[in-house]
Amino acid sequence: MKKTLIVVLVAAIIVLLGLMVYYVLFFYSNSALPPCCPLFTSQTEADQFEPGSGRDFGMMGPGMMGAMNVFVDSEYEFLVHMIPHHEEAVATATYLKENTEREEIREFAKGIIRTQSAEIEQMTTWLKNWYPDQQHSVDYQPMMRNLKNLEGDALDRAFMEDMIPHHMTAIMMSQQLLNRGLAEHEEVEILARSIRNSQGNEIQMMMRWLASWDNEDPIAVGRNLPVLVMGGLLIFLVFIVLVVLLVRLLFSTNKPHGLAAINSREILDKRYVTGEISREDYLVLRRTQNKSP
Repeated sequence: MKKTLIVVLVAAIIVLLGLMVYYVLFFYSNSALPPCCPLFTSQTEADQFEPGSGRDFGMMGPGMMGAMNVFVDSEYEFLVHMIPHHEEAVATATYLKENTEREEIREFAKGIIRTQSAEIEQMTTWLKNWYPDQQHSVDYQPMMRNLKNLEGDALDRAFMEDMIPHHMTAIMMSQQLLNRGLAEHEEVEILARSIRNSQGNEIQMMMRWLASWDNEDPIAVGRNLPVLVMGGLLIFLVFIVLVVLLVRLLFSTNKPHGLAAINSREILDKRYVTGEISREDYLVLRRTQNKSP
């Protein structure tokens, strides 16, 4: 019985050890997954951000820097530049929504269309009401490529690669307005903060998707991370418990002291009852048994 129990414990420990090794390799292989977190970790950090301050956007390369050299000197310039910028994003997201094969990307495109279309309507109304005598259009240079010849993974990837610097430009314009105190109306200041924060978070989401397509399925890993961590801790705890039980079992003695003592007393009592030994001998032997360990 004892040998069987030892074999079972050893087998269970080996299985758990294998699972722990698998967990370590699994998380190591997915360690390139960027964390899901906002571009700005606090409102103070966002308010203090300056274009060109060196913040690492993760995806920004030399070719993207030119797209971010957009400067605004007034609330009016912010509005007239942001409207066509939004319109390009809505048009590209509309094409993506109708042609992507990924449901989560389709929902993401719908969100861009819904949010930025509402902001376009707001900004257009503000320009008409606040700046009726000024020109409401600018010579806008498109930032995003034509996606009509792309499909599947190539389409989704091209959209993300173009939309990230596109969003960065909107963030830069918004932060210029906020940092330089250019907003003449509170509504525009609120809009600029919303654009900066929401599009910063969308940049992180797009970076996460791009990274996931280069791995097996890191999005699912990130989504189920709490469950995976708890499962790993549970396996480790069970492993420790089984190791302790095995050690105690291996170093325990084979002699059942309590059972042996009971059997010896029963034999002695039987010998006395049958008359095999006298009462004096019986008492002496009982005292001897009681003194023995």
